[in-house]
Amino acid sequence: MPFKNRLLLAMLLSGLALLFAIWFAPPAVSNGLRLWIWWRARQQGLTVKIDKIEAPFLRPVVLHGFHMISARDATLHIEVSAARATVGLNLKAIIMHMSGRAIRNLSSEGLRLEIHRSKPAGMSLTESGWATLQKLLPGNLDFGHFDLRVEDGPAVILFRNVSLSASEIVAGRFRADEVTIASPWVRQTFSHLRGATKWEDNRLTLAGLSLTHGLDLPSVTTDLSRLDKQNVGVTFDVEVFGGKIRASISNEWRSHVSNWNLMGSAADISLAQTAEAIGFTDRVGGSLHACNFTFRGDPRDLTHATASLWTELTGLSWRHRAAEVIMLGAALYNRQVELEQLYIKQKKNQLTLSGEASFPTNSSDWLKPDFRGDISASISNLGDLAGLFGANPGDFAGEIAIEGIMNARDRKIGGHLTASGTSLSIFKTQIDNFNAKLNLKASELEVEQLDLRRKQDSLHVEGKIDIGSAHNYSGSLSADISDLSDYLSIFGGAGVTDSNPAPAHVDFTVESSVWSGSARVAIPNSEPISFTAASLPLRIGETWNEFSMTPLQIALGFRLVSLANAPHWLGLGIFRGGILSGGIQVSGTPRRPNIEGDVQLIDGKMENEGLSLSEASGRVHLSRSHGVIDFLQARNKDVDLSFNGEVDVSNPDDVTITLAGILPIFEMRSHPAECVSRIEVLPVGTLLA
Repeated sequence: MPFKNRLLLAMLLSGLALLFAIWFAPPAVSNGLRLWIWWRARQQGLTVKIDKIEAPFLRPVVLHGFHMISARDATLHIEVSAARATVGLNLKAIIMHMSGRAIRNLSSEGLRLEIHRSKPAGMSLTESGWATLQKLLPGNLDFGHFDLRVEDGPAVILFRNVSLSASEIVAGRFRADEVTIASPWVRQTFSHLRGATKWEDNRLTLAGLSLTHGLDLPSVTTDLSRLDKQNVGVTFDVEVFGGKIRASISNEWRSHVSNWNLMGSAADISLAQTAEAIGFTDRVGGSLHACNFTFRGDPRDLTHATASLWTELTGLSWRHRAAEVIMLGAALYNRQVELEQLYIKQKKNQLTLSGEASFPTNSSDWLKPDFRGDISASISNLGDLAGLFGANPGDFAGEIAIEGIMNARDRKIGGHLTASGTSLSIFKTQIDNFNAKLNLKASELEVEQLDLRRKQDSLHVEGKIDIGSAHNYSGSLSADISDLSDYLSIFGGAGVTDSNPAPAHVDFTVESSVWSGSARVAIPNSEPISFTAASLPLRIGETWNEFSMTPLQIALGFRLVSLANAPHWLGLGIFRGGILSGGIQVSGTPRRPNIEGDVQLIDGKMENEGLSLSEASGRVHLSRSHGVIDFLQARNKDVDLSFNGEVDVSNPDDVTITLAGILPIFEMRSHPAECVSRIEVLPVGTLLA
């Protein structure tokens, strides 16, 4: 065949091939793209719906009505929808598997994206899914007017009416009508944000953002260059009210392990202005003078993480807490936590803590901690320091100094602590002087000295406490008190000032949690009231049922007590006069007590109007669990009553009192009595003259 004919034939075949490509390429590309998207989405547990795909020859592909949603049980619930998406494909790189981007240009209209984190851990995409997503990153992008919603537990971030364009050649733009951050701690909305963008080597940079007055974002860069390796990083600079924050954050989540790498620094930041700018829900004052921090590892597995922190706060105030200076330095490495320094200064208050501890390798190691700590404190106002740690400052006052060291290893604890204070107020109880020396040993806490002094009152304690399983303790306690009425509030009493003082002396020894000793209370114009314990077991952690089955032996003696000269609380709010005498000895167990003794009241003057009686006298003799009421006389201006009877105390939960009238009763009025469950009145024969 002549060359001319061969040339014409080749041109004819080429033309036919071109016509064939022009005719069949659009549906082939359209159907192939739809099938590929469906196949890839199905591999990642995604459902995709596309209303229509247009694929004009040698022109970008247009997707109409795009909608993608993840499965219900996915770690990240993702929902993406777009009215129109235009994709400029690089068919040469796709078909021939050449290097280069598979997508040259990507633009969208009416884009809406929602991301909801439903599980704290897990994989959202497979490794091949992230690799595919890396290949689909475009060379140029233009998203016009899209909305984004991100939820993670109670925290929500909203982007409304956002426009974003970026190119590898020229600078792009970023606009957002509104950005809202809502969480339990921060609530703030930023409006009308404008900035420039740069897209280079799969790194997107936003620059020149002014969030609000005094809060600017010079640059923030999102690194997607290692997305196929399941690694994403963010680097940002923030100018905050004269200060600066610089940080770099990256996260790698391969092999179901999340590995975070954080580095950052901050300096000269106003906490009050920053809290107001970001919408912090509490009032905060002060300045972050300097801060440096690092972290590498999985936050869910701190035993294999490393971290360091150094920060200095000045003029801090938060709610009712305040401090002039707080400095904190700490490090975490190889399961070791080192507190280099915690220094707190409040006016004349200073507190310094340091130490180190080891993370347990298994659950049993929690029972044998390994730590060491030092404390040094010089406190001139205890209320201010207590308020810093959340207590009510009004409940504490005074000066205190503390020095000590503590360490533990292989279930052996050692160390010592000394403390002294003056003009103290603890839970509104005044203490003029306080001194304590404590020693920690392998299996016990030794109270070498504990002295409290208030006005003319004093308390001295020495002893040892077993910190093992038994919790036994031994030691001695002695006290001299000028007036017991001053301490009623400690035991739930009213704590009012009484015109009749009640000085007391207490002297007890304790052996294996069993108390023995005596206490004497002096009453004017009376014999002292004495309480004697030959055996009174008071064990730490013991329940009432256990205590009620424990033998004890105690005695209460009151040979002659003038109720008119006694404190108001000693008369139980019932008697304001009279002579009380007798004594009671209790043995056995609280559940089955043996009670011996006599109690006699002569000319008791009553002040309780609820009983409608003005005077009472009586005598009771107790033997084991039975008592005999020799006589009980009660009267007012209208009624004169006389009884005798019996008392049954065999069951302390059900005490029975039986009364029988000695003289005829012509009038009896019932009045409520909270401690009486039943009154039995027995008739007796009466001879009328």
